[in-house]
Amino acid sequence: MHVKTLSALLAEPRYDFSDLPATSESLCFIIDQGLQPDALGRLYRLGEPVVAQGLFVGTDLAEIPDEPLWLVAPKGGKVAKVAVELCEERFSGIAISTRDPEKALAHARWLLKANDGSGGQSLLSFHKPSLWAALAYTADKAFDQLLGCWEAVYSPAPIHFGQERGRWLTWKATDQSTWDGDRAAFNLPEAAAKVQARLGWMYWIDEEYTAFNEPSDDRLNDMADNLDMLLKNNIYDGDHLLKLGHVVNGPLFETQPGIMAILQSKDESFIKVDRLLESAAVAQH
Repeated sequence: MHVKTLSALLAEPRYDFSDLPATSESLCFIIDQGLQPDALGRLYRLGEPVVAQGLFVGTDLAEIPDEPLWLVAPKGGKVAKVAVELCEERFSGIAISTRDPEKALAHARWLLKANDGSGGQSLLSFHKPSLWAALAYTADKAFDQLLGCWEAVYSPAPIHFGQERGRWLTWKATDQSTWDGDRAAFNLPEAAAKVQARLGWMYWIDEEYTAFNEPSDDRLNDMADNLDMLLKNNIYDGDHLLKLGHVVNGPLFETQPGIMAILQSKDESFIKVDRLLESAAVAQH
């Protein structure tokens, strides 16, 4: 499923943001302030009215720091232009087209917590493009509930991968939506986590494209498998993974007994990284 979903996302049509259809004169944005700590500063420096608030305000998540920013901006204006840039940089957010921003905000807050199948609930960072795509692809019959009163969601596309080079993907509500208001919590689709993990690797490899030796689309699944193997063997520090970028962009680790012996050893993770780099250097000579 996650392999097919990656291929499906890479085949999606791309758009320049200015070409995306909007159903109202205003757009809503959700921006990750953890990735964009100066988001409000950049918006306020424009000298134009900024209609923004924390996404967690009024919820039981209000004490969590670096909450996502909810912003409503006139389509085509300076505030929307900067919001688009903020979302594109580091894949930090999504945009929403809706006729009723207040209802749209209520739906966004409702969607923050989803039943995760364990008997409890998980916080959904659905403003991350990889998770939004995973939810949209796996929601199936719950797609109308996922979008709620939103007419469309726009999410940044990977820059270096895919058949087209526009910066945005679009997810439109169905013509005959069955959504009739938020009641019980959204049920996280069973496949969403695995799909998001695969799409998350793709977005990260895209962001760190040079560190991974500028791979082509057909390398992504093997690279994701290699990254999964590193995590499985306790190599998960971001700097360590980037050091191994050129090794990750190579044959599947599971087909290389020497690599697997290093990974499955009892060495500390930093020692494993050094041994993997040495092994790769020897293989190149």
